[in-house]
Amino acid sequence: MSRAAQRRRVRLTPTRRHVAAIIAIALSTAFVTVMVLAGSLVTASLRASAEQTYAGVDLVASTEEYGAQAPDIPGARDVTPVLTSYAQVTGPDPARPAFVQITGELPASVQPLDLASGRAASAADEVVLDDSTARSLGAEVGDRITIPRDQLAGTDPSAGDPAFTVTGITAPTTAQALGMGMSGLHVSAAAAGLVFGDATQQMTNTWFASVAPGEDASAVAAAASTSGLAVRTGAEAIEDQVQGMMQGFAFLGAILVVFVVIALLTTAVVIANTFTVTLAQQTRSLALLRTLGASRRQVAGIVTRETLLVGLVGSALGTVLGHLFVQAVLLGVWGLGWLPGVLAVPVTVLSIVLPLVVGVVLALVSGVLPARRATRVAPLQALRPEPPAAARRFGVREGIGVVALVLGLGALVGGAALSSSGQAGMGIVLGVIGGIVSFVGLLLLLVALTGPLARAVGAVVGRLGGTPARLAAATTRRHPGRSAATIAALVIGTTLMTMMSVGARTADVSLARDLADARPIDAVITGAALPADAATRIGDVRGIAATETAARADVDVHAAEDMTLYAASPEQIAAVSNRDDLAPELHDDVIVLGTDRATRFGVSDGQRLELTGADGATVTVTVHVDGNLHLSLTTPATLHALAGDQVQPVVLARFAAPGSPERGDADAMTVAGDVQDVLAQDGFVEAQADFDGVERETYGQVLDVLLGITLALLAVAVLVALVGVANTLSLGVIERSGENALLRALGTTRGQMRSMLGWEGVLLAFIGAVLGIVLGGVYGVAGIWCILGGAFPVTITIPWVQIAAVLVLAVLAGWAASVLPGRRAARTAPAQALAAADE
Repeated sequence: MSRAAQRRRVRLTPTRRHVAAIIAIALSTAFVTVMVLAGSLVTASLRASAEQTYAGVDLVASTEEYGAQAPDIPGARDVTPVLTSYAQVTGPDPARPAFVQITGELPASVQPLDLASGRAASAADEVVLDDSTARSLGAEVGDRITIPRDQLAGTDPSAGDPAFTVTGITAPTTAQALGMGMSGLHVSAAAAGLVFGDATQQMTNTWFASVAPGEDASAVAAAASTSGLAVRTGAEAIEDQVQGMMQGFAFLGAILVVFVVIALLTTAVVIANTFTVTLAQQTRSLALLRTLGASRRQVAGIVTRETLLVGLVGSALGTVLGHLFVQAVLLGVWGLGWLPGVLAVPVTVLSIVLPLVVGVVLALVSGVLPARRATRVAPLQALRPEPPAAARRFGVREGIGVVALVLGLGALVGGAALSSSGQAGMGIVLGVIGGIVSFVGLLLLLVALTGPLARAVGAVVGRLGGTPARLAAATTRRHPGRSAATIAALVIGTTLMTMMSVGARTADVSLARDLADARPIDAVITGAALPADAATRIGDVRGIAATETAARADVDVHAAEDMTLYAASPEQIAAVSNRDDLAPELHDDVIVLGTDRATRFGVSDGQRLELTGADGATVTVTVHVDGNLHLSLTTPATLHALAGDQVQPVVLARFAAPGSPERGDADAMTVAGDVQDVLAQDGFVEAQADFDGVERETYGQVLDVLLGITLALLAVAVLVALVGVANTLSLGVIERSGENALLRALGTTRGQMRSMLGWEGVLLAFIGAVLGIVLGGVYGVAGIWCILGGAFPVTITIPWVQIAAVLVLAVLAGWAASVLPGRRAARTAPAQALAAADE
């Protein structure tokens, strides 16, 4: 056998010792695979939606303004307006309504309908349903559907709701299969006036057209385009819509990339730790190879081959798991009835090659430093025992770490200050740089900090856990490099989870408080006339906690326009406002308004205005500027003095708190919709409502969703970090087999051995979690200040319950990660104290 073949057969490390690294790579590459497949599904969905919109269309013409006449396009035929509106319709089962998009059916030469059953609509009372709409309504060809008359533009609201006969159902489309196509129905040209109104040209600024056979659509579009008219081919319109929609996903894509990088970084720490420890255990084997004549290059080649094999196995496993996971999700979504059919996972070259390349490169890069250390093993080390690791002292590396930490934290503070002064862009950039630099500084310091931290925490746990806990603390201090690598993986996960929790909670409270300060009243209902019991009827809506009857009037305040004043007593404002400090500010002869409105009307805080009252007498009022309050408030007596009886009725309302008995499971949009239904009843004349509470709650819901998504994604990094804890403990058991056997020979019980490993896992997890929580809290506060400091008053809010949960879960996970290693340590035979530990 050749020497090269012999070298290829040499294995420094048993495969079982690389299991943790393989698992870490598999998790990360599976994450990459899922992200690639998610991107493919999003792109396919957006393209399918665009293709559904422009299916079969040769030309798309559009103008900037609505209401223009149909354009004259030389070479085109059947130039038809694209008419759309929206309504909630009901089918055979009134309990199954559907919100749909109504479109005017186009000529078959422009966009033929692909019917799965039935025929096209022709009469004024006929419609064609999309497949998804038919399934939502439970309707079939021949059934009748109803559209509320008040949702149709061309009808008398006092008449009954018109009914339509379903004459056809379209075939399922790719967009609907991917969940992107909106439910819709198509009405005939004869029904256009009923649905869209008589002046249909006022409803659109877009027209579809076809070209004669043999005509070049691109040439026709280019010749017809002018400064006021844009004409594109159907293919160009599809690409434009896809690109425009993809831009909306760019920010989300950037966030996903960040989390992928985080998971990969955590994996790199785990892999590097694995290789470092396993190669350290094989010091004598490496030295023996060097004694037998192996060169540094040959040793490096053996280590690199093992690293490459680990990367290939882990990335291949992760790629397969990622595809299977996405397929399982698609099956689950179909099983829940959210999609009409089972979709096959979109396997592409990118979804296979990219995770494989990422996994292999990740393994090779993570193994560079361990491989370099392996080549430095001297032949004489085969004849002498490996000395215990010395405690890390402050040197050049630690000095750089201190400087980086201080400069990074200083940059964070500077970024927050810049943002607060109105330079948000520079503040965010400086804050990001500061966060990265300070985190790198901490990682550089971690090896030196591990010993003191383990000593401090070990003194506490030693009192709780007795001798096993003290031995665990001593082991952690004796191997600071290995312990620091494990702690680093945990620090990454807990730092990011804490940062997101603190940042999101602070943003939620800050935005909610700012919106409450500016828009303290959830609903303001006005009208030319309101019934006497308007407040009672609106208050009966589920989700409305309080209502008060008020008034408003337009008053001349010597500005370019009249100021709309709302009048309510302090008691009424206290009942319907989300602010406790607003009611005390209301007094007779005082107008309370916000900064923007004060600027708009040219008034300032404390200014006294001499206004003409309803009876011609002079009324002196004082301006009080309150934050950015969007209403101008005064008392009923002051408004009566200024406007007399020339006032309009107003109802002010406050939403019940989400989840309260008065609110139930209704969201803000549902409450607003129910209020709108009341306003459509008799007695409400030209009534309209402003729902500021919807905006405030929507912001909170968006933040909650983003937080949930980010925490779910960060869970991957935390899972990888926990694999690192288990890996460190497992390798420590192998490394200390002789030491463990000696402990057993000296009378240590199996339970004490398991307890020792458990305390070691808890100790590592606790140190990593506490460091991560402290650093994450700083990053969360500083980061959100950099982002929002220039736009909103930031209210620092720490979610103590979530942070406590992170700490408890990290400690429990550290203990759980010690179970298998503890069982192995407990099985160590006392006789092994006399045997070599090297396997």
